[in-house]
Amino acid sequence: MARSRNDRVKEKERFYLLPGQGGRAHREKQKLIIKWSVIAAIVVAGILAALMYWLNRPDNIVAR
Repeated sequence: MARSRNDRVKEKERFYLLPGQGGRAHREKQKLIIKWSVIAAIVVAGILAALMYWLNRPDNIVAR
């Protein structure tokens, strides 16, 4: 039996969600990822700010 073009398109569009890929678990996972991303960004920004402050101090010997 020959398959029509429409059947092949539907077959390509089909996908399956595994546990953790949708629903409440997915939202909780995304919330955790965003939380840790924000924490990492704040830490990196603080380190860079401290480094820039330390390098731009007038009594800094390294920058001379």
